[in-house]
Amino acid sequence: MYVREWNNLQYASAAAFLLAVYSDYLSAGNARLNCHDGSVQPQALLDFARSQADYILGKNRQRMSYLVGYGPKYPIRVHHRGASVPSIFVQRSSVSCVQGFDSWYRRSQADPNVIHGALVGGPDQNDNYSDDWTNYEQSEPTLSGTAPLVGLFAKLSVGSYGGRYSKPYQTTKPPASSYKATPTTYTPKQSGAPIEFLHSITANWMAGNTRYYRHKVIIKNNSKKEISDLKLKIEDLSGPIWGIIPASSVAKDSESRTNT
Repeated sequence: MYVREWNNLQYASAAAFLLAVYSDYLSAGNARLNCHDGSVQPQALLDFARSQADYILGKNRQRMSYLVGYGPKYPIRVHHRGASVPSIFVQRSSVSCVQGFDSWYRRSQADPNVIHGALVGGPDQNDNYSDDWTNYEQSEPTLSGTAPLVGLFAKLSVGSYGGRYSKPYQTTKPPASSYKATPTTYTPKQSGAPIEFLHSITANWMAGNTRYYRHKVIIKNNSKKEISDLKLKIEDLSGPIWGIIPASSVAKDSESRTNT
């Protein structure tokens, strides 16, 4: 996919990511993209997005990965100061802004530092690429080009509907009964102060084959005395527990996960 000469791959990566997302949107609605010249199935959009990822990773005329650090051949003269200037631990001296340009910008050697995961600007419209620091239109990496690849690669590693792939996360409303608080009373032996625990499940949702629950526990101190040491024990849950944080002076929230 070619849009313009300066850093073309940022447009290709962003477009591929959006097409992958839109293919999921269409698949979820059992729909397709209708154009003036015909219709396009969701899988065709995902296939095109995959072709852009393949191109970026080396399926191109140069047989070069434009993602630095990936594969046997990738750009080694990246227009990036952190990649092209040796570390202070190697230099044993700092490099000023002007010195970095004067001493390192026009060198022909490969980068002393590999900037893993950076997407360079990529080739021109004829698939020609010059691996040169001064060729910033092609050799400069950008966040706008690299960031969409995170979502695109995540999608391609998981896939699309209809096969080994899973649907996007869906939130399902649990039965009304699961929202009801079931208060219990517990009295610590060391103080004799009545402590009331009010527990409820406020939400649950599916992510793949895993069901997640959000628990809410209100800890009520009826003694009107300050409590300096309180231990809350949670049992019969599987998976990690996230987000145990104070919601207020008398409440705590937690999230837990159980597998289905």
